[in-house]
Amino acid sequence: MIESFKKNIAKKILFAKTDKLLLGVSGGKDSMALAHLLINSGYNFVVAHCNFQLRGEEADKDEQFVREFFEVKGLKVLTMKFQTKQYAEQNKCSIQMAARELRYNWFNELKENETCNFIVTAHHANDNIETFFINLLRGSGLNGLKGIPEKTTEVVRPLLYATREEIDEYIKQEHIPFREDSSNTEEKYLRNKIRKQIIPVLKEINPSLEQTMNAEMQILKQSHDLLSEVIAENLANFVIESEHETRIELKDIILLSYRNLLIYEAIRKFGFAMESIEQISGSIDNKQPGKQFYSSSHCLVIDRGFLIVRPLETGTQPNQFELNEEVKELAFPLHLKLTKQDGRHINKSENTASLDLDKLHFPLILTKWREGDAFYPFGMKGSKKLSDFFVGQKMSMFDKQEQWILRSGSDIVWVVGRRTDERYKVDENTKTTLLIEWNK
Repeated sequence: MIESFKKNIAKKILFAKTDKLLLGVSGGKDSMALAHLLINSGYNFVVAHCNFQLRGEEADKDEQFVREFFEVKGLKVLTMKFQTKQYAEQNKCSIQMAARELRYNWFNELKENETCNFIVTAHHANDNIETFFINLLRGSGLNGLKGIPEKTTEVVRPLLYATREEIDEYIKQEHIPFREDSSNTEEKYLRNKIRKQIIPVLKEINPSLEQTMNAEMQILKQSHDLLSEVIAENLANFVIESEHETRIELKDIILLSYRNLLIYEAIRKFGFAMESIEQISGSIDNKQPGKQFYSSSHCLVIDRGFLIVRPLETGTQPNQFELNEEVKELAFPLHLKLTKQDGRHINKSENTASLDLDKLHFPLILTKWREGDAFYPFGMKGSKKLSDFFVGQKMSMFDKQEQWILRSGSDIVWVVGRRTDERYKVDENTKTTLLIEWNK
């Protein structure tokens, strides 16, 4: 393992013996194996450990283990406790995204403070495969399928060539101590589901899955790099940049079979997701001048042969959004997926509304609640004011301000993420169910 590790670093020119490295160590198998390899290969590094305070005493013991293990070896150990849940709530992101942002923000700060050349992490081949499938399921385009980069200007991942089995074997051979993270067994996380349910089936079909996937991702990376160059050349013919806006000329671009890809590449830096492109393209075909689309930071307008993108100014963000019957996905302000299914289908999750399609009047309107609003909470006979419903839900003032409502005409059909309306429920007479899933 040590020889293959050294050869991989030398072949790829990942870093040099003269470089000072900042090594992220969780205390788990992967990071402990990488630390052992670096020590035995003669590299100079500082240890950084993140305590996200998500697993109580277990997380504190991880921190203590890392500190004691490396300080005995004479290595500098830096630790940080993060208020991860609070950060996730304040920034409206998942716990996993919050942890990632906190980790890399701190690592980048330490890199400068400790005058390190690179941040080093213990991602390996199986992490790469899992990330491939996560991106495939979420819809990230070719960019998300090329895998985790082995080296960037800031971060190096020298174990990306090694499989989880190889690392486990090295841990056993060298008797390297490590800590088990109990969250790795929880299948509520998408990565763990892929690891435990999908990968084993694929390995039955192809025992050399890691090698095959690694080779395929190398091809995808090269394809992405080539395609990026071609797209950049094409966009130069259609995109006009100015200080306050970006204009995309449609006269020639609408004739191209790959126009949606070009439009996506032109506007994705403004926060528009791939799901928005079909709607934008449909509005172009239907000749809907003045039609507006929004990301979290920009507004796009179809205007006389151009797509015009401008940043949102304070107070310009719309307070309501239309969902036509043909809409399958909404990316902003909430990520909603709309699916029609024949017959009765009931999903009891608060994040999914099961509605009788024939009872709805389109377009549905996604908006914030208003004082005096009332609805018929699912499971109840009478109506209830939203303000009273919120009291029962023990919602804070901020929760109320951020609450979204889905309306059909003047009726509330869903207090998003909390309760649907009894009048629009799926029953024995339902012919078609509309499932609306909120991906928080």
